Amino acid sequence: MERNGELDLSLLPRELKVMLTILNHREGNLVLEQNIDWDYFLQLVKHHRIYPLVYAKLGELRDPAVPPFVMEVLKREYQKNTFSMLHLSAEMERVSKLFSEQNIKLLFLKGPPIAQDIYGDISLRTSKDLDVLIQFEDLKKAEDVLTGLGYERENRFFSLASEWKWLHHHIIYFHPQKKIQVEIHWRSQPFPIKQPTFHELWERRRKSELTRSPVYFLGEEDLFIFLIAHGTRHGWFRLRWLADVDYMMRRKQPFKKVEQLRSRKQFNLVGQALLVSSAFFETPIPEEAKSIIEEKRAKELAKLAVPCVINMSQNYMERETKREKTYKGSMFVLFLTKLLKMKSILFPHRYIYETGAVSQRWFQVLRFLYPQASEEDQLKLPKALKILYFPLRPYLWMKRKSASLEGEKSKRFENVQ
Repeated sequence: MERNGELDLSLLPRELKVMLTILNHREGNLVLEQNIDWDYFLQLVKHHRIYPLVYAKLGELRDPAVPPFVMEVLKREYQKNTFSMLHLSAEMERVSKLFSEQNIKLLFLKGPPIAQDIYGDISLRTSKDLDVLIQFEDLKKAEDVLTGLGYERENRFFSLASEWKWLHHHIIYFHPQKKIQVEIHWRSQPFPIKQPTFHELWERRRKSELTRSPVYFLGEEDLFIFLIAHGTRHGWFRLRWLADVDYMMRRKQPFKKVEQLRSRKQFNLVGQALLVSSAFFETPIPEEAKSIIEEKRAKELAKLAVPCVINMSQNYMERETKREKTYKGSMFVLFLTKLLKMKSILFPHRYIYETGAVSQRWFQVLRFLYPQASEEDQLKLPKALKILYFPLRPYLWMKRKSASLEGEKSKRFENVQ
């Protein structure tokens, strides 16, 4: 076994290094850095959705350097997550059973069965929703089942014909009483990312041991590649996805033949993920997988990943805790600024840009420029004139943004009075 130590993690926040020190501790005394901002530490472990693993590890170590209030907060979050995962497990079985009764084949992409498979314990991984993959032709039947259960559709799509099924890859449903979200996917990754057919994934499916009724999820290699592709596409801004890769590499051999990855054109994708996982979590790389991490392109992408994790995580954390500043200038100037910054909006870090194929980049631009369903509500046009939503988008966006800012000003004025 060999692990990679070439990637530079020196720019990581001190509190993030402490988190990794805790998770990577194997034997001997635990030595933590001094002058830790424990409130920021808790903010980080929550953001990265890795607090169940940190709590379990600290429970084993019982290190006196960790303040009691930190353990109390982690314990509370751990218990909340355990109840949430049990709640999701019950709903997962219910949904799966009803889908099967309607002859809808479904594969779970996320949720309790993935937590059980990777960690051996559903309480050690977080999941805010249930993501399922079905065949596109079963979409209407699936919606009927979910609406019958009390779920409401969250998102609508603008479409001239039937191009929405290529521009999007899932529909979100939410149960207002149970507070559970279900995402129905007809593609595991957005178009035009290449992926196996549903039939191929179904043939390699596995049955979860969590429930009495059959619940199916992805085969070992398919799950491994799905999680890597998902984490890469989002710039690993939550380290939970890298922890998944690490645990899969430690607990099982997620790919049987290295050359199969090359034939599936996943060689560099997996290679860079193993390098990044090894840098953050000291993931052991088996000898037979060494050729994957030796690839020049894999190394180039891995070097871009570390600053991406830092920048993306910080941006998301700021977005979660701070309100966007109110813009006071011209709407037209704001629109031009957004247009000029389109690349940085679509690809917030070079790593995300480089890991996508050229076709993916162009499709991302197309999705960005495409009209939204909300714009049809904003301005009603007859079906024959729907094409006009394209040239009208800038005007509608500026009008919507201006109304939004006026609403914020009115609220502030009322609060002052």
